[in-house]
Amino acid sequence: MNRALLGGGLSLSLLLGLAAPANARDAAPGLVGCAALAGAVLPQTRIEFAQLNAATASLPEHCEVIGAIDERTGPVDGQRYAIRFHLRMPMAWSQRFLFQGGGGTDGALGNADAPQIRDGYAVASTDSGHDNAVNTSPLAGSFQFAFDPQARSDYGYNGPARAALAAKSLMKKFYGRQPRYSYFTGCSEGGREGLMFSQRYPDVFDGIVSGNPGMDLPKAAVAEAWDTQAFAAAARATTPFGNPDLASSFTDAELAAVGNAILAECDAKDGLADGMVFNPSACDFDPATLGPAGSAVLSAAQVAALEKVFDGPRNSRGKALYSGWFWDPGIAASGWRIWKIGPLFPYPSNTALNATLGGGALPFIFTTPPNSATGGTDLHGSTTVASAGPNPNFAGLNDAFVPWVLSFNMDTDAPKIFDAYGPYGESAMDFMGTGSTDYRKFRKSGGKLIVYTGQADPVFSAKYHLKWYRALTERNGGVRDTRKFARVFVVPGMNHCGGGPSTSQFDALGAVVNWVERGDAPASLLATAPAGTPWPGRTRPLCAYPEQARYKGAGSIEDAASFTCEMPRHRPHGWRHHRDDDDD
Repeated sequence: MNRALLGGGLSLSLLLGLAAPANARDAAPGLVGCAALAGAVLPQTRIEFAQLNAATASLPEHCEVIGAIDERTGPVDGQRYAIRFHLRMPMAWSQRFLFQGGGGTDGALGNADAPQIRDGYAVASTDSGHDNAVNTSPLAGSFQFAFDPQARSDYGYNGPARAALAAKSLMKKFYGRQPRYSYFTGCSEGGREGLMFSQRYPDVFDGIVSGNPGMDLPKAAVAEAWDTQAFAAAARATTPFGNPDLASSFTDAELAAVGNAILAECDAKDGLADGMVFNPSACDFDPATLGPAGSAVLSAAQVAALEKVFDGPRNSRGKALYSGWFWDPGIAASGWRIWKIGPLFPYPSNTALNATLGGGALPFIFTTPPNSATGGTDLHGSTTVASAGPNPNFAGLNDAFVPWVLSFNMDTDAPKIFDAYGPYGESAMDFMGTGSTDYRKFRKSGGKLIVYTGQADPVFSAKYHLKWYRALTERNGGVRDTRKFARVFVVPGMNHCGGGPSTSQFDALGAVVNWVERGDAPASLLATAPAGTPWPGRTRPLCAYPEQARYKGAGSIEDAASFTCEMPRHRPHGWRHHRDDDDD
């Protein structure tokens, strides 16, 4: 591995060669001019841009810096790579730093313009070591970076870490001091990056918000292939490219019928029939009740697809390869559909994110060695090429990855996420895995972690997140001790990072700031249902797991004040004991 890669758990102060940050009241102000940062000397770093920007309606006066770390030519594909970062430092600084997590497979620099900059936060973002506009090919599209061994590691952990350290070093030069408080926030891939920091670099951030995290993402990618195969078997049409049309497996009305049936079976089991399922472990919904032997709303093929998907991927011996899913009425929301079956775009092809984003990530990023014309299935030319259709930059839009995904074998292909081969010295699980329960260094550094997860997330299972948290509590002295540094909040009805029939608006970052700076550990998060839900303006407490919101028996059911956080009357299966196939 390149010597520039950082080892997990290294001290930030040691890496930067700096003393511990001074107290804000004692530190000297000592600003360095913004333009002078263009000549700043940082290890293996070139500052591309440094400019003082006047205040606008959306941003305060601030110093904007863009830099590139470890610029190089990849030895495998001959493409140019670098870890680029974007930093904005407000002139009126609160001595706080916020790092914005990425999304998808990263590759986008980001604007570093989180609204917290108006509150005096310095804000940074990164592309994690590759550029979707540069690192492309006809074979792999924007997944091309996966052919470069270091770019894989940069994406998994090294890129965000190097960018965070560079940003802190520049703050030291510009402000004359380190930030007093450092925070990370992200959802999806950004949520995975938050977990990665808490596990590999436990002293970089004081507080971390990890939303709907892609925990152990290669396993979730295997689940995406499993789901695609299941829904393909229930498809009632084919695309113009000759593949099963996933979107034809269920109509919106059929998914709505499933969601309503889940409510009828499970809504009241949390003590109140209110259109939300707050006790999913007590939900024993059986989709066969909607099949030919029941109400006949669904076909036998549709029932089989739901049973297979919600049970989670397994190999031929029945071993669980990822996780099952909670039955939640959020299955009827558009955010569930665009991931699982599509369509994402109104175009006659498979545009579901499981088949496009997931369909490209699995053969290239999460398979070792990555798929190629000589070492696997040549996707370029196997069907319509990626340049056709309404979005020529979205490789796989026109079913390019579907044949490969449908041929994916759970016995022989799934284990490749654990393989290391030739120049690829790290397996996908090595550089992407974030399921560790060793939080000794994070606890010692005083770090605080908030994880939130959508109960109806269609791509990263809330069951998997909760299984991890139960294991975390067992390793760290039980629920009470674990809650001193890490808390998980489940959002009933919420799809991936938002959406669904849910109270999906809440301030997790504000909660972790209060926890870090004031010692106010959040027992719950106040959440509001946005417009477009069945009950806009409704509020609920999102309780720290394993507690759940329960109606007090009096007061408006639209008001969070009418609810309290209690232990569920149906305890989660597997709370004390964990097996590989225990995903409840």
